[in-house]
Amino acid sequence: MKNSRKVSFIIPNWNHRELLYECIASIYNTGDALSHEIIVIDNASVDGSSSYIKKTFPEVICVQNDANLGYAKAVNQGVAVARGEFFCLMNNDVKLIGNATERLLSFLTVNPEAGAVAPLLYYPDGRLQISCRRFPTVASILLEKLHINKFGHYMKLKLTPEEHLSGGEVLQPMASVLMVRKECWEAVGPMDESFPIFFNDVDWCRRLYKNTRYKIFLCPDAKAIHHEGASVRRLGYKKNYELCKGLLKFYRKHYL
Repeated sequence: MKNSRKVSFIIPNWNHRELLYECIASIYNTGDALSHEIIVIDNASVDGSSSYIKKTFPEVICVQNDANLGYAKAVNQGVAVARGEFFCLMNNDVKLIGNATERLLSFLTVNPEAGAVAPLLYYPDGRLQISCRRFPTVASILLEKLHINKFGHYMKLKLTPEEHLSGGEVLQPMASVLMVRKECWEAVGPMDESFPIFFNDVDWCRRLYKNTRYKIFLCPDAKAIHHEGASVRRLGYKKNYELCKGLLKFYRKHYL
């Protein structure tokens, strides 16, 4: 019998047909015990992603944009048509492992203070991916760039591998896979579409802790493979420029 607590998977996509196929296939591999819907928001891909998915997975809800409207807008579009009690935001370059979805859903079900939960992420070669960070400060960014690790853990931007494997409350996981209860999303509000490519998820997490009583957790029992940066890698030298733009906007919004 299917779990009646439906999960809406929301996947923005831009020109990654093969990875998107693997992503969707991994959702189906979570088993029949999960009631779910899959929503793909295609940002004007030119590789035939939309038509391929419609043909291969006809039950998937596919929203086709005429232009690349960005990650935040795509996520908000997906949430607007979602009917689930839980929203699972997923990058198109992610593949769920085993019963990751069931574990994330179970975590939110038994922990009412948890507004969102993320799995451990691994590179395709099996290495643990550092996916959780504290909110950026000038000090933490400088220490990281200078490779200085002698200060207290609260000064560090990234969590250690040991902290990842231990799980627990985290401030800012990458939204590569992030399951959010509907009530929490409504309390925090949608992604801020005025952000450029980066830091829209950091802003959302910051607003959660700033404006609600919910917390975000890392569940090490749930795992996923992440081809980190598959889409943004195409930006080339513009990637660092966009990172700086996002960071500056984040600082102006939350600290100035």
